[in-house]
Amino acid sequence: MDEIDSLFSDLDTYYPGSKKKRRETKPKNKRTVKDASDWTSNAVFRKLPSGELHEFYQVGALAQALGRPLVTIRYWIKQEYIPQAPYRLSDKETKNGEKMRGRRLYSRSQIEAIVELFGKAGLLDKTRIQWPNQQLTNAIAEAWETIKSAELNR
Repeated sequence: MDEIDSLFSDLDTYYPGSKKKRRETKPKNKRTVKDASDWTSNAVFRKLPSGELHEFYQVGALAQALGRPLVTIRYWIKQEYIPQAPYRLSDKETKNGEKMRGRRLYSRSQIEAIVELFGKAGLLDKTRIQWPNQQLTNAIAEAWETIKSAELNR
């Protein structure tokens, strides 16, 4: 480092013409997205009506597989861009006696199908997706229905 670089190295650390240090800026509260390659780490195993043990994932794994924030996936489900979860855990009762709906579950095949459909549509790497994309919505619903009927009829 030469002399000029050393003179200007603290330029961003101090206020101009002052010996007072600048406050460190914290990053803005942006929703973070977890690494998409690790969505399979939190599997839930449940028996299907056929008695077969099956691997399921919660909505967070779907968000992680698509590389989107969880709030985005929930919004898409609410707006019916993505179909409702085909499986749910059983309902529970809270300490106050209120019923709490079971968590949404997606099979591995369903998550892999939606990732494949997003990839074919060129949407996996895009930061912003314009909905409604009725073709994609119909393709997801059709794929999930096919997968669900195949899983239940084994």
